[in-house]
Amino acid sequence: MAVSEKQNLLKHTDWANLPKNIIDSIIEKSVPPLSQFIRFGSVCKAWHAAITENCSLRSKILKRCHHQVPFLMITKSQEKRGLYNIIEKKLHGVELSVPYKRRCCGSSYGWIATVDWTLAIKLINPFTGGIIDLPSVDIPVVNKFTKEDEHEFHVKKVILSDDPYVNPDNFMVLALFGASSSIAIIRPGEKTWTYTSNLETIAKDDAIFHKGKFYAVDFRLGIISVQVTNMNGSLVSAFDEKIIIPPEEEGDNAFKYIVESSDSELLIVQRFISTYGPYRWTTNFKVLKLRQHANHVARLVEVRNIGDDALFLGDNCSMSVAASRFPECRPNSIYFTDDTILYTLEGSIDMGIFSLETGCFQPFDDMDPSHSDMPPPFFILPTLVENRVTHPCQY
Repeated sequence: MAVSEKQNLLKHTDWANLPKNIIDSIIEKSVPPLSQFIRFGSVCKAWHAAITENCSLRSKILKRCHHQVPFLMITKSQEKRGLYNIIEKKLHGVELSVPYKRRCCGSSYGWIATVDWTLAIKLINPFTGGIIDLPSVDIPVVNKFTKEDEHEFHVKKVILSDDPYVNPDNFMVLALFGASSSIAIIRPGEKTWTYTSNLETIAKDDAIFHKGKFYAVDFRLGIISVQVTNMNGSLVSAFDEKIIIPPEEEGDNAFKYIVESSDSELLIVQRFISTYGPYRWTTNFKVLKLRQHANHVARLVEVRNIGDDALFLGDNCSMSVAASRFPECRPNSIYFTDDTILYTLEGSIDMGIFSLETGCFQPFDDMDPSHSDMPPPFFILPTLVENRVTHPCQY
């Protein structure tokens, strides 16, 4: 077919009334990147409806979106947040309502977690308006807070096992809370948290859901697994807890993260910190791979190259992406945010990109800093669901 004939065909095609199977095929091939999927829904009403009304296809697209490069959510005012694209190096014009001047204690699948003075946890999806209210975690000092925002730091991190929009009846929420970062888990329909037996009382730094189990790492490089054993039974969770690697005798000045690589292996990342007065800054990263084999003792092995992976660490659920799928995303690198609980007068300054190959740091380009008296930026995955879907589950 000649070029002129192709142009004439494109010009006279009724794009708004394409057969449904053709539109669905186009949608599936539009991801990644996420920006193409967003642009698709903006073409016309018919194409937008194809996205929002096909539940099966939307669920499939949402799962793919979970493996996109996250945006950086930054503070614009006490009730507004903006999105910074770290790959395109630009601030998007969209403003999202997050009506809380609170620290984010978790970001999973587009849901952010905050905590109030009673230690009740609220999950908010700023893209859809979705809200999930969770009960308070049980901690003795709940009535002993001396500062206005002190309660925010008694919940270190909140992790989701799955996206409530994708799996509304069968997801779990894990909270690391209290001085020793104890573990509490809750599921849809449960009225209270269920607490683990604390195989080790050493403070946990991070946790992740991996192949049907939660894994947590402590500051001495100890690793435990927690599996909920009655997913289809009682509404009171029961756990199977195991020590995967016992903690070392002494800790170090490194914060630990646990992340699943793009080839489904568990990595432990050590973030080494230096401090001077109220200031702190990251000086180095070290990556360890968890080796587990049947009938063998699990061990951690240092890796100096994570290949095509790019890791994203901070107050978010630690995650990885295959950098080759996203132009300008840097392989063998760690993208990190300032997840300290101490805000300095200069705002959040300890964030950027670390190259495992060169050992060099680079700040995020052309990004306006967060207000110094507001919570720091964090990574978040956009959720593409209609605003009318506001309450995926009730507690």
